[in-house]
Parts: sequence; C-alpha cells; structure tokens
Amino acid sequence: MDLQSNFSKRVSDRNGFQLYVDRAKNLIYIVTSQLLHEDQQPLTINCLGIIIQYFQLTYLMFNSKIQNIWKNQPISDAISYFLSCFLLSPYTNSYSSLIILLYLCIGMFTLSTMLSFFVGLRLNKRKQENNWIKKGLKILINLFLSILYLPIIDVFISIIDCGFDENGVYVHNQFSEQNCWVDTHILHGIVAIVFSILFYCYCICFAMIYYESRYIPTNPNSKTSGRPLIVLFTYQLIQTSFQKLVDRNNNQYFLFILLIGGSFIIFQKFHTELPYNQKIIQKFWSITVTLNVWGTLLLCCSMFLEKVIFNGIIYAFITGLPLLILIVFRMEKLNFDLLLINHSKVSDVQDIINQTNYLLKLLHFIKTDSDAQIIVDGYLEIHRVTCVREDCYLKIKNQPNIRLSNSLLRDSTLTERETDLIFVLGQIYYNQIKRFPESVTLRVRYSFLLSDYMRQLQQAFNELTQAEQISPSFDEEFIILRKKFIIQEQLDSFQNENFGKVDVASEISFQNNYRQLVQYIEQTTLSQMEFWSILQEDFPDLAKVYQIGQKINKLFNLIDQLWVKIQKASSNISKAMRLYGQFINDVLQDEDYGEQLLKKSELYQQQVQQRKKQIIQFIAGDEIGFEQQATVIVSTSMEKFALVITLNQSCCHLIGYTKQEIINRKINLFMPNLFQKFHDQYIERFLLTSDIKNINKDRFIFLKDKQNYILPCYIVLRILHTIDENVNLAAQFITVKAFKPSCYIIVDQEYIIDSISATAIQLLGIENKHVINKKIRFDLLFPEFIENLTTYMTKFGGKIKYDQENFLNQFSLSNQNTIEKQQDFTCTMREIVNITTNEVMGFYIKLELCEQYIQNSKELLLPLKQVSQNLQFKYIINQKLYLGEFVDDNNSKLSQSILWDQVDQSSLGSSNQINNETTHQESNRRRTIRLSDHDKPVINYAENIRVLRLFQNQIQEIDDKDNNISDDEEKESVFQIQQDLNPINDQEQVENNIFRSRKNLESIITSNVTPRVIVKVKWISNIIILIILILSFIDYFITINQTDEIFNTILLVKDGNLRNSELGIILSSIFNLQLLNKNVFNLTDDQAKIYELDQRSNMNDSINNVNILNQEIVAKASSLTQSNYDFEFSNKNVQIQVDTHGQFEYYDLNQAIQQILSKSLAIRDKKLSIINLEDSDVNFVIRNWLNSIQLYLKESSNNLIDNLIQKTMEKIGIFVVLLVVSISTINIGLFLLIIALISVSRSQSEIVSLFLDIPDKTIRYLYHKSENFLTNLQIGEDDDLMSENDENIDKEENAQLQKTLKSKRTKKKYKNANKEYRYFIYIIIFILILIQGYFILTYFLSGASIQNIHTLSSEYNLTARTEQFYRFAEICQRSLFYSRNMKILEKDPYDAVVENQDELYSHNSYMQQLHSLNIDLLQQKFVDAFNSLYIEDPCQVVIEQDQSIDAQSCALAMDSGFSQGLNVGVPRFFENARYLRTIYDQFYNNSKANFTLLARGFATFKNITKENDNSTNFILNLNNFLHAKENREIQHHYFKNAFRYLTNQFIQGLNKELDNLKLQRLAIFILFEVLLFVIYFLLWMPLALKMAKDIWSTRAMILMIPLKIILRIRSIKDYIRNQIQEGDQDS
Repeated sequence: MDLQSNFSKRVSDRNGFQLYVDRAKNLIYIVTSQLLHEDQQPLTINCLGIIIQYFQLTYLMFNSKIQNIWKNQPISDAISYFLSCFLLSPYTNSYSSLIILLYLCIGMFTLSTMLSFFVGLRLNKRKQENNWIKKGLKILINLFLSILYLPIIDVFISIIDCGFDENGVYVHNQFSEQNCWVDTHILHGIVAIVFSILFYCYCICFAMIYYESRYIPTNPNSKTSGRPLIVLFTYQLIQTSFQKLVDRNNNQYFLFILLIGGSFIIFQKFHTELPYNQKIIQKFWSITVTLNVWGTLLLCCSMFLEKVIFNGIIYAFITGLPLLILIVFRMEKLNFDLLLINHSKVSDVQDIINQTNYLLKLLHFIKTDSDAQIIVDGYLEIHRVTCVREDCYLKIKNQPNIRLSNSLLRDSTLTERETDLIFVLGQIYYNQIKRFPESVTLRVRYSFLLSDYMRQLQQAFNELTQAEQISPSFDEEFIILRKKFIIQEQLDSFQNENFGKVDVASEISFQNNYRQLVQYIEQTTLSQMEFWSILQEDFPDLAKVYQIGQKINKLFNLIDQLWVKIQKASSNISKAMRLYGQFINDVLQDEDYGEQLLKKSELYQQQVQQRKKQIIQFIAGDEIGFEQQATVIVSTSMEKFALVITLNQSCCHLIGYTKQEIINRKINLFMPNLFQKFHDQYIERFLLTSDIKNINKDRFIFLKDKQNYILPCYIVLRILHTIDENVNLAAQFITVKAFKPSCYIIVDQEYIIDSISATAIQLLGIENKHVINKKIRFDLLFPEFIENLTTYMTKFGGKIKYDQENFLNQFSLSNQNTIEKQQDFTCTMREIVNITTNEVMGFYIKLELCEQYIQNSKELLLPLKQVSQNLQFKYIINQKLYLGEFVDDNNSKLSQSILWDQVDQSSLGSSNQINNETTHQESNRRRTIRLSDHDKPVINYAENIRVLRLFQNQIQEIDDKDNNISDDEEKESVFQIQQDLNPINDQEQVENNIFRSRKNLESIITSNVTPRVIVKVKWISNIIILIILILSFIDYFITINQTDEIFNTILLVKDGNLRNSELGIILSSIFNLQLLNKNVFNLTDDQAKIYELDQRSNMNDSINNVNILNQEIVAKASSLTQSNYDFEFSNKNVQIQVDTHGQFEYYDLNQAIQQILSKSLAIRDKKLSIINLEDSDVNFVIRNWLNSIQLYLKESSNNLIDNLIQKTMEKIGIFVVLLVVSISTINIGLFLLIIALISVSRSQSEIVSLFLDIPDKTIRYLYHKSENFLTNLQIGEDDDLMSENDENIDKEENAQLQKTLKSKRTKKKYKNANKEYRYFIYIIIFILILIQGYFILTYFLSGASIQNIHTLSSEYNLTARTEQFYRFAEICQRSLFYSRNMKILEKDPYDAVVENQDELYSHNSYMQQLHSLNIDLLQQKFVDAFNSLYIEDPCQVVIEQDQSIDAQSCALAMDSGFSQGLNVGVPRFFENARYLRTIYDQFYNNSKANFTLLARGFATFKNITKENDNSTNFILNLNNFLHAKENREIQHHYFKNAFRYLTNQFIQGLNKELDNLKLQRLAIFILFEVLLFVIYFLLWMPLALKMAKDIWSTRAMILMIPLKIILRIRSIKDYIRNQIQEGDQDS
C-alpha cells in the first residue's frame, strides 16, 4: 500500500476550504511518517539539546529587563551574559545586523518548508537524492523543535521590541537610534509578526506528531504524547512576547503570575505525566522543569524579600541547582496508586490510560528487573482476587479451550507472567472501551496491544478504523493512519500463514470487503447507466458527462484497490472473483479478461473442493453447505463441550444421520464404541496442551454410521476461531478408496470384536447384530491368528485363512450369507492407543481378499455383469431432455440421428461434466437430466437468414431494419473492403498494435506519461518562473549596486569639496606665515613662535589630508563618468605658471594639486624670513591656487555634483527599463500560458466529445447491458450472472452490437464544455498580476528614493561647498589686503572679492531656501543637526568636533553672536568682510586717510613697512582689525567644524535613505522569493499535477467504451493512436 494514497483516501469526498485543510494535514502526515522511518539522532545529542534548552529557558529569568529583580548586578550580569550565548539576538551589534539575522531565520524556515513540500509531494523520484533531502529536513526540524525554537522566536519578537525614550520618541529598546513603526520598520515588523505566527504553527504541528507513539524505551523519540512540547513552546512564546512588548513596571505582578503559572504547568506536563518513554531523556526533562520551577520561585522571593529579610538569594539559586539535579536524578517514581484503580468505579478514562501505560512499562522490564516482576505478580494476584467478571482471564485461563484459543499462549519465548499480564491488559482495554466508547486514545492503545503483543492484526486494524470514526484530534488521527498503514503492511506479508495463526477477524474483514465490493459495483453500474443515458440526449451536457465519467473512474480505482485487498486478505475468493469477472465482462465489456477471471474462478473452486489440506474459511453453519467433503464442527466451550454445532449434507450422507439427529449431540455418537471411551479425554488433553502437531494433517480414523458399521476414512482437523473469542474444532472426513475387497474389524484387548465394517457382511458373512448380541472372539474365527500375531503387526502383515464354519459354529446359525468355505486374506493389525494414558485400548484389523478370490468377490459385490462401457448423451428436442446412457465400446460411435448441431459445443461440454459428476455419485444406470429454466436453449429461427446485396462486385450483408446508413459510413465501408476480404491479415494487424486487447489498450491509456500539452505548459511555466526569478535577482542586485554607486558619488562630492577646503587651509597658512614674516600681527616673540608652529602644523595636516582625499577619490573613480574621470586624471588643461617670467606648463587637475602640495611641503620647511611673495615657491602656490587651480577646483566640484545628478537620473531610467522588461515578459508569459491552458482544455473536451461519435443504438445497447447486469446483481443469484456466458447469448449479443454499430450516426451538438480552466486562467492572471505588483512596487520604492536624492543633491552640494567657499572668500580678501597686484580667478582681485562677497549672501539664502523646500524629504537627524547649528547654540557641536575649543571662548565668539546660531553667526561673518572691504576702499591709494577715525578703535596703527607709505600700512593693518581676526578665527575653528559636521549629517541621512532602500528591497525580495516558492510549489505544481491527472482521468474514460466498439469507430481509434500512443512516445 502506498503511504501517500493511504493518507489521501479520506479526503476524496471533501470540497471547499476543508479540502485544502485536509490536504495540508496529509502533507504534514506524509512528511512526518517518512522522517520517522529514518534513523533517530543519538541519545547524547538529545541530552545536550535538553541542556541547551534549559539554559535558554533560564534566560527568560535573567534577561536585561528582569535581571535587576535579583538585586545582585554583578552575578546576574555574568549569568545573563553566559545564558545569552545560547540565543541569537545578543550577537547583533546594530539594527541592520538584527534585520539580516531576521531574514536568515526566515530563510531557514522557508528552506524547511520548501523541503517539506518537496518530500510530501514526492517531486523527486531518485531515492538517493530524496534521502539527502530527508536528512536535511530532519536536521532542520529537530533543531526547530529543540535548540532553535526560542532563539528564532526571540529574533522575531526583538524586531518589534520598542518603547518610549526619555524624549517620548518610540524607539527600539535594543538599538535606540532606530525609530519604531516608521519607514522600513513597519515592513520588518509586519514580516516578523507574520513569520513568528507561521513558525509557531509549523513547530507545534510537528511537535504534536513527530515522535514514536509505540513504547520503545531505547528510542529517544518515543513518547506517549507530543502535547507537553506544545505547552513548552507556547509558554516560551508568551514569556518572550510579554517581556519584550509589555512594560514590566506597570505589569510586574502579571509577569510573575505568568512565570510561576507557566513553570508549574510545564512541570506537571513533563515531570508528573512522564511523557517520554526513554528513561534518560525523561530524567533530563524532569531535571529541566524542576530547575525552572526552582528559579522562578527564587526570582519571586528575590523581588519581595531580597534586602528586606534575606540577602544573596541568587546564591541560594546557584547552590540549589546541583542538589536538585542529584535529587531528581536519583528519585524513582513508583506509581503504586495506579495499580489499585477500581475499574468498575473509575470515572476518568485518563486513569485507565495511565494505568495501562505503567503496566506496559512493567511488561517491558519484566525479564530484566526483579522489582518489576514482584510488582506484576502482586498486581496479577490482586486483580485475580478483586475481578468480579465471570470471563476474567486469570480465573478461566486453566480451562481446556483457553490455551488453544490464541497462538500467543503457545509462544515459548513468553513467560506465564508476561502472558497473563498481556491478556489482563487486553481485558482491561476491551471492558473499558465499552464504558468509554468515545475515547480515541483508549482504542488506539488497545490496537497497539493487539498488534504488538497479542498478534491480532486484523482486530487491531478494526479498532483503529472505529477510532478514526470518532473525530480524532490532529495528533490522534496521524497515529491512527500511520499505525493502520503499518498493520496493513503486516497483514499483506502474513496473508499466506496457516489458519491456526489467523484470527476470525480476517474472515469478517473479507465479508465486509465483499459487501463493499458489491456496493461499489452497484454504484459503478448505476453511474454507467446515467452516463450512457446522458449521451442519448439530443444535446448532451459535456460537463455532466465529464463529471460522471470522473466519478466512474474513481469508482473503478476503488474497485481495483478493493479487489487487490481482497486477494491479499483471503485465500477463498472464488465468489468475489466470479462477481468481479462478471462485472468486467458485462459492464466494462472486457470479454477476454472477464472470461479469464470466470474460468479461473471455476477452476479455483474445483481445486478448493478437491484439495485435501484446504483451509477452512467459514464461520457459520450455512457456509459449510458448499463444502464437497464431509465436514463437521465441534464446540470446545464449557457449556457445549464436544457437541456438534453443525455439519454439512455430505457428512450426513456418509454416516446416515440427518442434521436434526446430530446437531447438539456429542461427537461420540458416530465414534466406534472403543473410541467413545477415551475420546473426551483426548479432546481435553488436546485443548490443555495445545498440541497442534496433528492440525492440518491427514490421520486414519474410523466413523460409525447409523447402522453401527464402521467407516474407515481420513480426518483433517482444523482450528476454527469464533467471534466470541472461543475455539471450535472443524473436521473433514475423506473416505478411503479400496482397490481390493477388504473389511475392517475393531477388537479390544481380549480380541473380542467391537465393531465391523459393512463389507464384512459379504467377505466374512458377519453382520453387526451378531457382534452386538454375542461376544465374538476374533482368535476363534481365525485360529492361526494368535500364533502369527507378530507377523500381522508388521507393515505388510501376513496371510490368514478364514473358514465360515468357525463363525457358524459359535452362533449355531444356518448359512444365511453363503460364502466360500475357505478364503485367504492379507491381515494387518494396528494398535489403538489412548494417548492421554498411553494405554493400548485395542486393535483394528484390516482383512484384504487375496488375488485368486478377487474375481469371485467381484461377482458377489456386483450382482449385474458389467462390461466395458462409455457414457453417451442424446438430446430430445421435443421433450427438451438430455438422455445419458452407458453404451458398449463396440457401439460407442454416435448415431447419425443425433442433432449435435442443435446444442452448442461448449454447453455440451459443461453438461457432460455435470452428468459425469452425477453419475459417479449415483448408481450405474441410465438417468434423465432435466434442464432448469435458465438452462433451456433459446431457439432463434431467424438465425442464419441473411439479407445480401451486390455492391461494387462484392456481396455484402445488409439489415432491412437499419438500411439507412450515412454517406460517411458507406464511404468508410468502401475503404474497408480489402480488410473484409482478408480477415486474417486484419487480425494480424490488430494483434500487432495497441488494440490487440483491452489490457494492452489500458496500459497505453493509463500510463502516467505526462501528456504533451502538459509538458508544454510546464515548459512555458518553468521558463516564465525562471525569467521572473532572474529578473527579480537582476532587479535586486542592480538596485543594490546602483545605491552603492550613488553613495560613492555622494562621497566623491564630499571628498572633492573637502579637498578644496584643505587646500584653502594650506594657502591660508601660507598667507598667515607671510603676514607673520612682515610682522603684521601684534604678537610678542613667544606668541609669534607659537603662532608660527601652529600654522606650519595646520599646513602639514592639510597636506596629509589632501593626499588621503586624493587616494579616496582615486578609489571611487569607478563612480565617475568618463568625462569627469578624464577631467580629473587625464586632460592636461590646468595652466600652471612655473615662474615669475610668465612661463606656463599644463597638467591635469590631480597633477596640479600634487604640484601645489610639493611646493607647500617646501614652504613648510622654509625659514620664516624667506616666506614672502618674492619666494618662488610661495609665489607659485599663491598665484596658481588663486587663479587656474581654483577655477578648475570649482569646475571639479561642479562636475562631481553634476555626476551625482546624472547618476540619479540614470538609475531612475534603469528602473524604468527593468519595469518595462518585467511587464513585457509577464504579459508574454501570460499570453502563452493562456494559450497553453486553452489547449489543455481543448484536449480534455476533445476526449469527452469522442463519446458523441458512438451511435445512439450502440449507446442504448451498452445501457441495457449495464441494466441487465444490475438487475441480476440485485437479485443476488450467481447462477444468473454466470448464465450470461453462454456462447449462444454472446453470439446474439455480438450480432446485435454489430447492427447497432452499422446504424446511422447523427452529428450531435453539445453544451457546457469544460469551464474549469476559466478559473485556472483567472487564478494565473491574478498570480501574474501579483508578481507584476512586485516589480511595480520595487520601481516606485527605488525610484522614489533615488528621486529624493536627486532632489536633495542641490542642497547637499551647497552644504558640502559652504566651508571651502567661505574660506576662499576670506583668503581672497586677505590676498587683496596683501597685494593688489595678485590676480584672483584671472581677474582684478578687488572685483573678485566683491563678487565673492555677493555670492556669499546668495549662497546662504539659497541654501536656506532649499532646506525649507526639502524639509519633508530630509532625514530627521539632519534636520535636527541643521537646527542645532542655525537656530540653537552650535557650541556644543563645535566643541564635540574640536576639543581645542572651550565652551567659554565659543560662547563669547562674535560677541556671543555665534552661540545664538549660524543664522546670526554667518551674517556677522559676511558683514565683517563687507566692513573690511569698505575700510579698504577708504585706505586704498589714500595715504591721508584718518586711520584712527576709520578704525573706530577696532585696531591700532602699526608701521609695518617701516616706510612712509601710509596707504600700504593702512591696508596691511586691516589684518589686525577685530573683524579680520574674528573672521579668521571663526572660519578656521568654528565654521570648519560646524559645516563639516553638517555635511556628515547630510551624508548620514542620505546613507540612511539608501540603507532603508536596501532593507526594503531585501525584505521585499525575500518575501517575493517566498511568494514565488509558494506560487510554484504550493499553487502551480499541484495545479499542473491536477491538470495532468485530469487529462489522465479523462483519457481513462475511453476505457468505458468496449474494445470492439473502439475498433469500429475511426475517430476514437485515430485519437488513441495519434494523440495518446504517439504523443506519449514523443514525451
């Protein structure tokens, strides 16, 4: 029996939602059953897993939210850290890593689910690959049900572990930087919740059934129930959810109620109920739950009593652990109370279950454990005394017939104690099931006892069948179905065992199966009639035809399965075979196979009747009437001991009694007198000793007939089990065939004749009355008997002479039966021994007439002279009689007057057989046999009268009644002329093709080769799925790659502007050193030295930073466009003035920067006194940086931001292309799938429409055939069924069928073609729309994120450029103050300074404007940073960025204006620069300017040039103005740190945007892959399999058409040949 079909039988009649639920259950059942067949993991691994589970369970009392209750932080932290090692979430150090871990867990769960479907649906036929898949699945499920359950649940719940922080923001408790239920967290949270529920359901489903339900103490997975594990899983889920999602402070008491209540519940489930059968595993679980209760109790004590009454409760917890482990491990639970349960007063069935489980445990250890033996002995004694039932086994076990009633009692491997306990358990189950008939568990346990211990497989199977009808739970149903499958396999393997070892339930099952077979055949025939009646309609409903055809196919399959089951379950199936054969013959019209079955049934019945050692299969008296041999059944029960229960008519004829005279009388009635004395003792000994050596063996015995003559015969003794669990003895008597005249005499120990056979009358002249009236001594009849006694005891005996005078002299009788005076006999003598006492009770003697007297004896035995004769028959037509007579060999030639052609030859043969059998049973005389009504031959006077016509020079037969043949038929007949003329060749052609027989045709049609149309559909679907899968991977990885590339481009913008800023710092330091060299600053010598060192250090740091930034730019060069890359590294467009004479050289930008850096390094190492504009290096750096390099640096910054903008636009375009490609692919795939499904629908409709080509009269013929069969079946007469096999009737029916096939065929229109595939198309359209929704969603998600970055790029550019732009403006002003001759940006320096100052205002205002416009798109973190700098006090940020700045100086900067925010500080910076330019305008070329008046106290005049050039001195003194000093300080310390911080925050915001996009895409990608898996494996593959099965089942409908009709209808024939045979070969 197939495991999958075994689990699937019960859902065949379901529909709707319940059908899918049952299919899911069957899938889980199949997977679990196959995994349970695999080897279980070792005991050590199981124990290690339990230890880890304890650590995980204890972590619930020591996690971060509860460990404070212990009030001992160091110890609780150490324990918590140790226990956290056995979970997964503590290993994450960021929210992103937690998300990755989440989807890894989802991937493991998805893989396990996928493998489950793979194994359950049996998608792979390769055994070796399946084994690896099963092993992988088994490992995953074992991990999920042990050490991975709580860690995975903890990961799922940790995703939504959120709470309010001190600012009232709902953030993640473990990673506070992550806000909860915003952005992508919503998606991750929903995924976590959904998969936590799915994972929990998945685990509890397998936890309920993934265990060995039998009691096997050596198997670590052997349990009484899987429900305790479900309680543990539920407790862990509730505790984890409550601790992470509920505020402990507000629900503290409820938390402790859950902890304590849950701990005691799992303690009761795991320790009190003892679910595990393996002792070590049970000990480990008991220790685990005990320690958990211990920890929970001490946690409660610590909360209320620690540091109030006690100190150090946590130490008590640690100390108590080893003590409790030792106590629990050494503790043995003795369930003596279970043994004292009063079965008559028990009210809870669970008490009975617990008691029987404990007794089974004792039964297993009874041979090895002396304590168990003592307990069992005591229990059995108590049970024997207290049992009040009359049928209590312990009270009646010594009765004679009990030991023989079950083969288990004769098992030498079992001790008496074990046997007694097994039968007591059986009685407990049997009696308690009557009290609790609705208890499924009780029936299941009883079936386990029956199959595993009592060896009553069929009764166990019946108990499981009854339990299955009581609405069992999920786990009970699995146990029932799995155990039924195992028992069925055992029944199939034990089907050929002898009768003595098979219980009566097997015969009951056969009778039930036979009745079910009759029921199925009736249903099938009725459905056939309905099918043919619909086809007779004017507009047949094809949908209804298809529906009924599928129903008939299912019934055919059920009949075939039941027939196989009947063949396996019983050895006497002639009746069932006859019914099944007639059904095949009449309904299915498979004459070859039907006739084969019918002949096989007849032959089988004859073999059964003739077989000596046949197996008695009857259970009621009426059944033995069909037995040919003389048969009698004797009871062995106490009240009817040795009484005849029933006997058959053959036995009555043999002994001369009627049934009424024998039934309920002792078997001794027809035993010889000598045997009657000890026969009862023999039966009693046989029952007590269970000696079955004489069972099923021939033994020579004597019977006594009604005239008291003995009959020698052979007896075959059988054991017959009855329904009430008693044993009867069935005996069959086979008479001895004598080839020589012989007689039998029984004598006692004194040689007094006790009984004689009837042949002694003719051979010896002795009658029974002589023996009764007077004691006749055998040694007096044969005087030489005593002296030759030893010779007669030998195997061949010896000769003895008989003289009748000796007999006549003893009785003084006249010669009544005259025989020859002297006769010689061969005498053999055997002892008659009483086996009970081993005492010789007498002898039986066989006298066989010697050869010379045989001829005379024949004349005596046969009063009429007999000659060699033969039996011949004649048939008298007028009287309708068969005459049978013996005719001499010389006259054996048949008379020519006998009309043998009037009788069918086969009928003659059968009549001969019947009459021969009758002749052997009656005397040798002529007799007349009158036929019964149904055997009367029907004379058809119209037979052989034909109507012929000449057509195309050929004589053809026509039918006057059906002479209207269509043109198509006429044409067809013309083309078949050659075949009609040469039938031999046509027959050879038929023999060589698929239409040779119905069995061959069936093998072609029902072959499970995938149809071509389904292969096409699968190829199309697989290609579409593969393309969609590839597109999803391409889409995902392109998105990830594009986001990384965009982020690199963002970093390039930052690096480019930062590089410009660092170059500005270098130039600013050079200017400061020049001014210091000119003694511009009002510094002391010490201050000047310190200032010089600071400037050189700043220059050195900036040079290093520029080199690092250049390296990063080079590393990210792949994100540049080709033009940008060429601009940076290839194109030599930067004009560098190498000397003061106007000599120029050209470099690319990177080389030009390196030239600046090399000259700056030289300047850094020069003495201060030579650092002036006249120095070539200084002049080189200042002149080139302020002009050509600055221009190209500015252009580089523009190129980088343009590159970012271009990249974002390109990425959006790529996403559009991916969307268009996916839409096009899915639409094309949808179109192809719809076409393929339409072709599948058409192929089915084409098959159904073939039935419309059958002529109406042929359909009516088939309808009437089914109707006749059903009528005969309902009458219930097998002979009526068999009568239809007569060849005359077959010929008539074949002729009628041929006429119907020649009738006119009308083209019918049909309605309601197959509409089922419309729903398939709708489902596929919905699925593909769902898949398309993924690509649309990814487009909008990716496009929206990239579009946001594109929109924010302008603000980001301004933010990143602010520092270097402000610095450049300040440097330009200082260069103007230093020398009016130094050009800036290749223009007049003053004009450049004016333009820069104007651009400062526009730059700041535009940045503020963009910020207000983009406020909704910006990350909150950047908005907060922007507000903290521009609106709030930026000093805290600046101080964090630069530790050299103290809070006081920052607060006083710009006259406390900077601390008011950049909205005040930046305009102050602008106004200072404008003010200095205004003063510069007053000083330029105005040596008479009033410095003191214009300076307004902001500076003190200093003669810097030591000359009278006041204008130059005035301008140089501008560097000492407070405004200039303030701008230099603010720019170098405050603006630099503030804007760099703001830029970094902007980048972090953009990075978070991209990270969110990645996480969203990852989550959606994983969900989509899971969806694809679900669609393909859970929806599409079952759908494709269903379509294939539909086509197979639709094809199977063709088998409803008889083969001879198929051969005459070209359309059906061509379809089978072209579409099925050739199509399957192509496939």
